[in-house]
Amino acid sequence: MTISQPAGIGSRGRSELAAVLGNGQRFVRPADVASKLGIDPQDAAKRLSRWTSEGWLRRARRGLYIPVPLDASNPAAWSEDALAVAAAVWSPCYFTGWTAASYWSLTEQLFRTTVLKTSQRVRSSTVVLLDHEYLVRHVPTPAMTWGLKTEWQRELRLKMADPARTVIDVLDEPRLGGGIRHCAEILATYLHDHDAGLLIEYGDRLGNRTVFKRLGYLFETLHHDNPSHIAACRARLPEGVSALDPDGPPKGARLMRWRLRLNVEVHAEVPT
Repeated sequence: MTISQPAGIGSRGRSELAAVLGNGQRFVRPADVASKLGIDPQDAAKRLSRWTSEGWLRRARRGLYIPVPLDASNPAAWSEDALAVAAAVWSPCYFTGWTAASYWSLTEQLFRTTVLKTSQRVRSSTVVLLDHEYLVRHVPTPAMTWGLKTEWQRELRLKMADPARTVIDVLDEPRLGGGIRHCAEILATYLHDHDAGLLIEYGDRLGNRTVFKRLGYLFETLHHDNPSHIAACRARLPEGVSALDPDGPPKGARLMRWRLRLNVEVHAEVPT
């Protein structure tokens, strides 16, 4: 198979591209081209299209491109880091679920898909951009104001759910943590080194009290023997019976102490 290489480019095109990509710019938008070259948006779009067809850029989505390094072994498959692409596309956003769990060493499992939440409206929850897979959720803007840490990737500022927010997010929607069994492992690892009481506070801030059903049940299952934490969860239980794992089978015994249907078996054996 022949690997495509960037096509030749004239001196004028080279100087224009250099002007657009100056200072190591990692993402390019039509407005950048129009501003730096002093041209109208229509001409800017044409240049981006031509540079893309020549292999100097790759299109991430409409209106967003990445430059291809000259030394890329396979320019047609070149991509930026998955987190950087997500931050450019869905800002404001933060990374959570198994992505944040891996970042904070709450899990040793590796997942191909990147999990994030954004205050943008999203049409689809599963997206593929530049060969990266994403699981995307919409959250209201106030949810972007707590439980997050700023992490830097070169010049890019990324928002990552802190360890406690990561746990609460996956207990709110176990799918984001790889299912309730893996969520239990994440929680167990969290309890080794982090403040369990902060989970109660974050659960309150989240606003979905169903999270306390799963949190309290897992506290007991994992032998987290802190009466005040158990009592705090029980005091916050909403009415009705919820599935331990909403994506699990539609069966299981009811545990009314926690108002849960135990449709997935979770064991106390956890990583040490």
